[in-house]
Amino acid sequence: MVKSTKMWDYDKTEYEKQAAADPKWRLERLLLYGTNGEKLDRELLKRHLAELKIPDGTRAFLELLLWNKPF
Repeated sequence: MVKSTKMWDYDKTEYEKQAAADPKWRLERLLLYGTNGEKLDRELLKRHLAELKIPDGTRAFLELLLWNKPF
């Protein structure tokens, strides 16, 4: 999951607890701060994309990848 022991705002155990409790929160963090080489769960992304607090450009790009939806 997370390779470092300290995120800039969470230590590893707190991050893992929050990520397990709220998959949408974890997905937002991965999209905003980088995946560190981890692949995103496509079905989870499809399920939560409309609710994620991410930049419009990122959302448009993901919609293009997931559903071939033009900008």
